[in-house]
Amino acid sequence: MMSNTEPPSPRGFPIIGHLHLVTDMPHHSFARLAERLGPVVLLRLGRVPTIIISSARHAGLVLKTHDHVFASRPQLVAAQYLSFGCSDVTFSRYGPYWRQARKICVSELLSHKRVNSFRLVRSEEMNRMLTHLSSSGSDDPVDMSKVFFTLANDILCRVAFGRRFIKKEGQNRHLTGVLTEAQELFGGFCAGDFYPEWQYWVDWVTGFKKRLEKNLEDLREVCEEIIQEHVERSTDRISSTNGEDFVDVLLRVQQREDLEVPITDDNLKALVLDMFVAGTDTTSAVLEWTMTELVRHPRVMKKAQEEVRKIVGSSGKVDESHLQHLHYMKAVVKETMRLHPPVPLLVPRESMEDCVLDGYEIPAKTRVLINSYAIGRDPKSWDDPLNYDPERFENHNMDFKDQDFKFLPFGGGRRGCPGYAFGLATMELALALLLYHFDWELPQGVGADDVNLDEIFGLATRKKTPLILVPTANKDYKF
Repeated sequence: MMSNTEPPSPRGFPIIGHLHLVTDMPHHSFARLAERLGPVVLLRLGRVPTIIISSARHAGLVLKTHDHVFASRPQLVAAQYLSFGCSDVTFSRYGPYWRQARKICVSELLSHKRVNSFRLVRSEEMNRMLTHLSSSGSDDPVDMSKVFFTLANDILCRVAFGRRFIKKEGQNRHLTGVLTEAQELFGGFCAGDFYPEWQYWVDWVTGFKKRLEKNLEDLREVCEEIIQEHVERSTDRISSTNGEDFVDVLLRVQQREDLEVPITDDNLKALVLDMFVAGTDTTSAVLEWTMTELVRHPRVMKKAQEEVRKIVGSSGKVDESHLQHLHYMKAVVKETMRLHPPVPLLVPRESMEDCVLDGYEIPAKTRVLINSYAIGRDPKSWDDPLNYDPERFENHNMDFKDQDFKFLPFGGGRRGCPGYAFGLATMELALALLLYHFDWELPQGVGADDVNLDEIFGLATRKKTPLILVPTANKDYKF
């Protein structure tokens, strides 16, 4: 029997409901709301009932106890366009297609064997990054935010599409530019997500729908060119499955006769774009925040650097096999993702049926946002939660898939991020290389307390101002 008890809700207004509470930093405003009203809050965002979850215990109820109820996604306007009818893994509705798509991603695109097969790609792009940093003058400041985005972009381009994409002079339509626009649109505000019955004319007036349609046209065109290149490419260039990029894999899987749901060309585009878009911003954001916290905490920087240099030794070459021994460095990454989760509200979920959540009645078609930012800073779950202290992870072997739901950098449940192993391989190797080969300082006149920690909320939450650092190649650990 349903309880007829709604979660607590602040006072709203006609028509807009609680949209006035959605600031440019919604995870911050929702966290403050939870402090006042509790860990489960009901908001009416326009016409859409939305539950905000802000505690580890209640996150566990959504992601484990009632995972089968909250396993679907709302059909957001941007995803309907840019994911080709929400046919990627991230935004597709729960059902046979999603189960098949996720299985393909887990077993074919993101398996341990496949992640290892891209070691050479990661190594080559990391070396490109190190060469760029080494070529700068010893006192020259470097925009590390740009360095990290370029690194993640180039790795994902090669893994997904088979090559780096460099814009040529006079070229109007270019994959990187098209994908950057798609990322901005995914992270932008769309009135149609809150007023479904009004979406067409409202988004036309704001120009959002026009941007979506233009970007979809460009995505379709550049993707079709890439797919055609792969189809025409001689099969003898792929000596084994280890030589395949994501497009190759999906073209091969598309021909299988055992598929429960056929994979169309648009589905293929959605799946490969999903891997790219989901990986680029989040990977670069984690690296950006990690280096930000390290330069703000010299003690932590020194300890992490000493560990990497001790494990790698004087060989001069950081290898992925070293990563399993870098326990403190891994703790640094975890602590960074606790304080600066790349996707602080995770990806929205939607209830598929009526449910009672800790005594509260949650109707079907209710949107659910899990505030991992608030959970990571909850004093009920963490001692001194605002203090940057990697030792809390070094002393407690908490995995990225935390069973207590206190730590959710990659989400959880059946809709958790399937690509976390791939992302971690890039983040950890890049960080180890930077700590091994270089010493790091802030620009002259900038102190640790001067580093700007303001955020930009989007597809991934990044620093508002670029991270400018001065790398100095260490003579004992030169690249």
